[in-house]
Amino acid sequence: MVIKKIKKSLNRATAFCVFTTITMGCSEQPAVPSTAGQNTSSIEELCATGPQRGELALHVPSPDWQDQVIYMLMIDRFNDGDPDNNDFGAGEYNRYQGNYFNGGDFAGLIDKLDYLKDLGATALWITPPVANQWWSREYQAAGWHGYWATHFMEVDQHFGTIEDYKRLSHELHCKDMYLIQDMVVNHVGNFYNYDGDYDPKDTAKNFFLLEEGHPTQEAPAQYPFNMINRLNPEHAKADIYHWTPPISDYADRHQELYYGLGTISDINTENPLVIDTFKKTYNYWIEEVGIDGFRMDTVMMVPVQFFQKFLHDDDGIYSRAKSLGKDHFLTFGEVVASNPPFEVSGEEKVIGYLGTEAEPALNSMLGYPLYFELKQVLSEGRPTHELAFRLDTFMKAYPDPYVIPNFVDNHDTQRFLNGGSKAAFKQALAVLMTIPGIPIILQGTEQGLKETRQTMFGPAYGSREDNFKPESEYFRYLKSLTSLRKENKVFTRGTMTQIASTSVGKGIFAYQREYQGESVLVLLNSAEHSILVKDLDAGFAGDTQLKTLFSEKFDESVVTAGDGTVSLKLPGRALVVVSDKGSQFVRAEADNKQENFSVTVDSVLTNDSYSSDIPLYGSVSVPGSKLKLVINGNLDDAKEFSADAKGHWKTSIPVRNFGESSNHFQIYAPEYRYLTAIQSYVAKISEPTYTKQLKDGTADAKGPNGRYTPPQHKDARHQLEIETVSLRGGGANLELNLVMKNLTDIWLPPNGFDNVAFSIFVDIPAKQGASKLPLINAEMPAGGNWDLGHFVTGWNNFIFSSDGATIDHRGDIVSGAPDVGVDKELRRISIRYSGEKIGVKDWAGVKFYITTWDVNGEATYAPILPEPSSWGFSGAETNAAKIMDEVLITVPTRGG
Repeated sequence: MVIKKIKKSLNRATAFCVFTTITMGCSEQPAVPSTAGQNTSSIEELCATGPQRGELALHVPSPDWQDQVIYMLMIDRFNDGDPDNNDFGAGEYNRYQGNYFNGGDFAGLIDKLDYLKDLGATALWITPPVANQWWSREYQAAGWHGYWATHFMEVDQHFGTIEDYKRLSHELHCKDMYLIQDMVVNHVGNFYNYDGDYDPKDTAKNFFLLEEGHPTQEAPAQYPFNMINRLNPEHAKADIYHWTPPISDYADRHQELYYGLGTISDINTENPLVIDTFKKTYNYWIEEVGIDGFRMDTVMMVPVQFFQKFLHDDDGIYSRAKSLGKDHFLTFGEVVASNPPFEVSGEEKVIGYLGTEAEPALNSMLGYPLYFELKQVLSEGRPTHELAFRLDTFMKAYPDPYVIPNFVDNHDTQRFLNGGSKAAFKQALAVLMTIPGIPIILQGTEQGLKETRQTMFGPAYGSREDNFKPESEYFRYLKSLTSLRKENKVFTRGTMTQIASTSVGKGIFAYQREYQGESVLVLLNSAEHSILVKDLDAGFAGDTQLKTLFSEKFDESVVTAGDGTVSLKLPGRALVVVSDKGSQFVRAEADNKQENFSVTVDSVLTNDSYSSDIPLYGSVSVPGSKLKLVINGNLDDAKEFSADAKGHWKTSIPVRNFGESSNHFQIYAPEYRYLTAIQSYVAKISEPTYTKQLKDGTADAKGPNGRYTPPQHKDARHQLEIETVSLRGGGANLELNLVMKNLTDIWLPPNGFDNVAFSIFVDIPAKQGASKLPLINAEMPAGGNWDLGHFVTGWNNFIFSSDGATIDHRGDIVSGAPDVGVDKELRRISIRYSGEKIGVKDWAGVKFYITTWDVNGEATYAPILPEPSSWGFSGAETNAAKIMDEVLITVPTRGG
């Protein structure tokens, strides 16, 4: 039954390879069928009557990519338009499980094109539609995602037929939209591994086939990729694969280029036959379907020389696309790279795959360094000056930043809303739509979905119902942003200049876009509290009411002062976009009170750090004036005081919190709208008010029943075992230190550790929280109630509240993620909580319940399975508590 259905989709040239010589190789490369060639009919004619004549609008000129908005979708998870192609009897289909095919297809995608066009999407990036490994024994999962190819030139039957795919292209082009196909050259599916030590001098040693004996998918079907058995002399001689084990050290550039990503079989992209085959393969998709661009998967794992040949040879991708009228065939690659603050190593790695002027490679790359910075600043609360630096680097480092696709959500990462607040998410989307580059919207972002790979249709995996709701808040919000971008070329073509940011925590962030005489100011406040914006100079004319193009949590008019500067109160998480185009002259009444008022600060702050309260004093021009001490821009929590009858004033800056921090202050006179210049200072308290240490068992990471089994993959080595927990702190700051039995960073995690996820729950005295622990099927021990939760992995770091929490959902996200540091030699993870950011003024008596588990790549807790497996846990019921190790520790109420 399975073989019969597979045969139905194969052309005659490839059927022999699949069924008779699957492990022996084919004697020749199958001929490439083609219906390509520019139709003589116009696009308008083809759209109107072409399908009736058997002609489709496949080949259209390339667009101006900088003007586009890309919508990225996973075919299997988007919409199920044809239930008949869901299940082919290979045990690969389960609508409700994430590791199976769920049912999405081309027909479902075509049905929703009007929905996508209404949102403002102008181009679709789809996951690879090619024939995939239907079931991997190693991973106990299906290749529903498209990245485990068995045949790069066949459409996977679960998605439809080649005719369905061409119809999708036609429908898109008739709606003035474009098609971007995800493509892979680094690997096929999971077909071999090594059992024992790997010997690079004898790559046959310990080699074995993962799918040996499988009736239809023992090896890839396409020649020459079917020659995958290292133990077969003919296959070994062909040298189509690198014959290497999985990467064990992602910092090793040789392993990154030549070893496997897990057990997916790594292709030898230096082999001329491989290069030639991939040229023919992907030219076929351009010719046959009318693809307008490629997104290129795992680019950083392929030598750049491959792309130079693949794209730029006379028979390469760009040449063939140009012959079909696609003069700017977009190719953007995936290189996952981040940076420490104010460094550019991430951009350098990404830009390396653009090649050089003499030896060019891809013409675009995904903006990964900017993605990480947006998340860290707008979600986790890093200073906005770091984002200003990253955007400045973005504009200077890339040869053409306007065609770099940028994103805040990605199909390979945790969704922004799964670790960021709603307000931060909206700000990130607004930045995405108002900076240079091509914005990408991941499917479901417009509906506020929180699970990366859940279906848009329902009921199905992660979704109880369909998620196609044009009336939803996020859809309407994103639609207004895509309209803003489309209607104002300043956002797609204008220059960009950084105007203001803060180097101390959250607060102001402003940048300017200019194009053809129009000047636009984007101004936001990344803090939850109000801030005062004073004398912001964006070069506007004086006494002008600027035109508001877009705003969120801000409904005031923006009027410049006589000198053209902007001063205003910006509420917490507010954002406003204003333009001088269509602005109005406003003659402001003279404010003699403000002009005749002044505040002086007479105390002198040194460059030394302060370990006790800092005295401040000065004078005002109007005796008895009411004043406020504003620390770090926080207007809502400002300290009030008044000048005396002689105009003198004094106050002090409190220094209470353990640790060292950079800060600044200003004196504000509300009645006169007067704000002094920023003055900086460093607060440092070296001795903690309290310390506490608790030793945990060294072999108790076995779950509540003592019989749990951790994931069996070779990199899982006691990272779930806590040996010691210690606390130290004072005031609103607390440092939590975890010494682990083993600490690794094999996968190059930004937070410095991997193969463990910490779910930490905080019980604050005198607060009534929740007892049930969301998503891990457990409750607080000893009858406690948690008020704040902290989820931290090598890639995730966020605080959430018990407000709105259930057993199935975390509560509201609380902005202000703690700092995470790692000492690998000491096997220590240090987490530094700033209580002022998350509403805790004193940690005395607070209880921390710390648990360990592991997650998959999208930050979903790994499952409990009936049997031990590489990436799942076992030894308990599937709905048991997801806790391997646990520690409960209480902060002392006094020093000790």
